[in-house]
Amino acid sequence: MKMSSLFLAIVGLLSLGSATANSAELFCDKVTPGLKRTDAVDCPSKHAWDLFLLVNHPAADPKKGRGIPDDSKKIGDPGTTVVWETWRLSGGEVFLEAGAKPPIDFNDMTMPGAPPFGKVPERSKAALIQAGEAHPLGGAEILFDPNDGIFQGVGGFGESRMNKATYDFVLAQGLYNLNGQQKYALEYLMGKRPLISFPPESMEVKAAWIELTDDQIKKGEDKKYYLADYKGKKYGLVGLHILTKDLPNWFWATFHHKDHPTEKFDKGVETKDVLGPPDVLKGTVWENYKLGGTQIDFVDLIGNPTMLSDAYIEAGFVKSSCISCHAYATASPLTGEGARGHRQKVQLGAPLPSDFRTSDGQVGYVPLDFLFSLPFRAQWDPKQ
Repeated sequence: MKMSSLFLAIVGLLSLGSATANSAELFCDKVTPGLKRTDAVDCPSKHAWDLFLLVNHPAADPKKGRGIPDDSKKIGDPGTTVVWETWRLSGGEVFLEAGAKPPIDFNDMTMPGAPPFGKVPERSKAALIQAGEAHPLGGAEILFDPNDGIFQGVGGFGESRMNKATYDFVLAQGLYNLNGQQKYALEYLMGKRPLISFPPESMEVKAAWIELTDDQIKKGEDKKYYLADYKGKKYGLVGLHILTKDLPNWFWATFHHKDHPTEKFDKGVETKDVLGPPDVLKGTVWENYKLGGTQIDFVDLIGNPTMLSDAYIEAGFVKSSCISCHAYATASPLTGEGARGHRQKVQLGAPLPSDFRTSDGQVGYVPLDFLFSLPFRAQWDPKQ
């Protein structure tokens, strides 16, 4: 082999990187179920599917406790609500109107206006839209539905939910309103408080739904989707991001329905699923969903920025990176909307120190450990 050919072959192997398929995954154990934190690095495709099985298992009655799987049921059993849908809804059960403190008990179900489990995709809030709109590189905007957050042929932010570990940490750190986030940023800059780091058990999901047309339902296409019913209409789950604190910079996985959009959308940036879906999904509605990819680092082994996105959730800015974008989830001691820190921006690679400084060169943006649900959804408490 010529030296130049050998060099190119080596570069090709190195460029696989952490956000793309690793040939070592071919030797991962696909058969044995169960989560192992080390799989996040060693076998990311398997880890993603194991997480998929965990969060999409039928849930027990939430009155017995939220986020508890019902072991008497199998994944894909019809008429069931999955585990992640019983987690707390960020927009209506964590970050409340007027910055009110949510219940201490994760299992509390007394929130006024909280949607029934598994029935209603989350409504977008005007404050969320105002805070979240961005004009990243190339001029594309992050899309939000201003009414119900239900997507009729177009993409959008969707709903986000957090598990108990994430929720408990938000409450313990006082980050459920903008007052608390502003205080955190100020105390960090004064040297009185360290940067926050969510516990390893923390998880968050972001889901995107589309309204199914009468024509789709007549053709029986609704039977291929995990469904939510709302006001007599059916909505199909088309995208699901899963974030876990298995790694310091989180583990990122995205799934989507196999009938990927072909109109009005640019295809998301995906990485190879080396192992494929678990056999247990065959014959269930979940066999219609694909792993779009995983991500664990900002760059690959030779410094190229990694990318990962979903055609629905990242509609309009698919040439993006989950981990790089979320690195700009920040708080700030600034007043008003400035307390929300950075507006979301499409950035590739690792963030620069200068990105966390204000125009006068001072550090003014303090990381919120990658979770944009905090600055996007939190509101001011006018009583504080």
